[in-house]
Amino acid sequence: GWAAPEALTAAGLDVFRTAIAQDAGGRVWVVWSQREGEVWDLVARSNDGRAWSAPRKLTNGNGPNFFHKLVRDRAGNLHLVWVGHQNARSHVMWSKLAGDNWGAAQEISGASAWMPDAAADSKGNLYVAWDSYRTGNYDIFMRRIGVDGDLGPLQQVTRSSRFQAHASVAVDGADRVWLAWDESGANWGKDYARDDTWRGTTLYSDRRPRVAVLENGRWSAPAADPMAAMPRRYDRYVEGPQLAADSTGRIWMALRARTSTAMNRADFWANNGRWDMFLTAYEGDRWRPAAQIPRSSTRPDGPFQLAPAGEGVWAASKDRPGGLSHGGVWAVWTHDNRQFPAAAGQPNRRHNEIDFARVDGASAVSTPVFVAFAEGPANAALIHPREASDIERARAYRAQTGGAELRILRGDFHRHTEISPDGAGDGSLEDYFRYMIDAAGMDTGIVSDHNAGVDEYTWWRTEKAIDLFKIPGGFTPLFGYERSVPYPNGHRNVVFAQRGVHVLPISPAESQGTVNTGPILYPYLKQNRGICMLHSLATDQGSDYRDNDPEVEPLVEIYQGYHANYEYEGAPRAESKDYNVMAHGPYRPSGFYWNALNQGLKLGTESSSDHISTHTSYTMIFSPSTDRRDMVESMRKRHTYGATDNIVLDFRARDRQGTEWMMGDAFDASAPAVLHVKVLGAGTIESVEVVKDGTFIYKMEPNADTAEFEFTDAAARNGSSWYYVRVIQADRNMAWSSPIWVTYTGR
Repeated sequence: GWAAPEALTAAGLDVFRTAIAQDAGGRVWVVWSQREGEVWDLVARSNDGRAWSAPRKLTNGNGPNFFHKLVRDRAGNLHLVWVGHQNARSHVMWSKLAGDNWGAAQEISGASAWMPDAAADSKGNLYVAWDSYRTGNYDIFMRRIGVDGDLGPLQQVTRSSRFQAHASVAVDGADRVWLAWDESGANWGKDYARDDTWRGTTLYSDRRPRVAVLENGRWSAPAADPMAAMPRRYDRYVEGPQLAADSTGRIWMALRARTSTAMNRADFWANNGRWDMFLTAYEGDRWRPAAQIPRSSTRPDGPFQLAPAGEGVWAASKDRPGGLSHGGVWAVWTHDNRQFPAAAGQPNRRHNEIDFARVDGASAVSTPVFVAFAEGPANAALIHPREASDIERARAYRAQTGGAELRILRGDFHRHTEISPDGAGDGSLEDYFRYMIDAAGMDTGIVSDHNAGVDEYTWWRTEKAIDLFKIPGGFTPLFGYERSVPYPNGHRNVVFAQRGVHVLPISPAESQGTVNTGPILYPYLKQNRGICMLHSLATDQGSDYRDNDPEVEPLVEIYQGYHANYEYEGAPRAESKDYNVMAHGPYRPSGFYWNALNQGLKLGTESSSDHISTHTSYTMIFSPSTDRRDMVESMRKRHTYGATDNIVLDFRARDRQGTEWMMGDAFDASAPAVLHVKVLGAGTIESVEVVKDGTFIYKMEPNADTAEFEFTDAAARNGSSWYYVRVIQADRNMAWSSPIWVTYTGR
């Protein structure tokens, strides 16, 4: 039977994942990641059969230490591998237990590494595998660590432009090293917008497992494709392979598949997704038909673990009463009891539990058959060959104004994951962070799942992940969610600098529009020092601007990659009465941005993605620092602009006294303001236009990568006017500054 649980940490600590193993002396070691301040360190305790040791901190990093694995080699030595951070870049780290002490952490991977796995052979060599974005796309890498700790050469196992991630390693009885991973398409996470769908691979368009085997220094592959083991109806979303070698040397592989959705569209959007686990094993020249594991419904990144069953275990069954088993594995997994279909407006998850089971080998092990390993053609051209330099240029840009120095932080404030009931085509929380950190190189953003998944548990998990992936000197995510109220109240993304704000429920009356959102939402935001942003303007998810409080609602989403430009009817990449996209229901032209400005509302601009879309929507924030509070307060001041590429746009105004004002500011003037515009394009700039009160009053056509000018509005008259700048590149990429509001007096 199970012993009583023992608490290894004090109550209230923030911890992430555990790893467990037994050393040669019989001590059981447990390692977990624990947050102190803004840093996650690895902590260990051991039990010698009498008592648990005191907690021991194993790392002292300047960023998160996580995704750790404990591996025991066949001599009983323990190895710890994990992801640590140095200078805001992730690396695979390794340490070995010597006696009672863990050796100094050693970096083994190079930069930009994810999720290591490891296994040891009979001679004590350790094989560590991981995936890395160091090549500009995710590839699989592996390294041997010898018995004496000598590092073998770094092996790049895959070299195509495909997405290749989630490495799993096992060593069979003949000391062959088996390596599995999952694949998706080329240019993963790059340009994908509703009107530009062919250049990039969305975060969750397909997944397939691949396997390679290292023997005597040469790579081969099993003679059979593991996809042949899966039921034919699951031929598109099969991922997360996990390998284990049992006591007979047989190789087992667990796979996760998206088994159902309530609705699927050709653009990869899907809702009410369900993932289940499958188990197969390699038998000579074939994989066993994959058996669906009962009661294994879960999320796409749900925990699952395989471990070899004991050698020579007597297992009784009706087919083999009292017979000796042929190896086999134990499996343990989380199961969230997903309903299908889910009730409208409710999460399809019900409650989480942990299940386990044993699967026997049932037959003698067959000699495995291999063929040459080949990736096949998939070397798509880079979409943005100069992207790295464009990102660094934006990060290095400084605006000196009003005695302050402001930098540009790039973010996305409208991205979903499978936590949203309609996010089955958006990928997991892990996919979100991979995209934001690597593929898009963002500095900040939120996870904007609908009402945080309509579940306190998913909100807790999201907020914890936001803290987990706060990388000092690198990515600094904010806390938020999408509050989804239909037109005319409108969908809004809410943003907070701090963790722990509860999700604000939506009443039926608010959804039906019989009460307004403002009196409900704005006090909640003021109490928690948050802000909100309307999105999907001019659609059935937008608003007619019946509510606004500039203290807490300073911005709107002027462009959305999944839908359109919401600037004004008929604008470039916008809807009109003759051209309806219909991604978000009926066309609602009262929601166009110019209508809000013409009502006198002071709303700045941002640009974000929504479902599916990637790499075409950027919220650019002029902020004094990367501190979370500074970012939110800069957005509150409307010191932002929206863009579809890494365009630097600096728009300011200067009054007669020489005082300078940033985009988003409002001021009084007795003489025409001097408008200063500077643009650093991500390509050739076709036009830079100044808009005043819904009229284009100045246009420059630089036909170059940069533009800079000053313009004075000689037609200025008494009263209030708004000005903003729009940039259009030759490649159709755009940027929109937040307006500057000027109230003229004495003219």
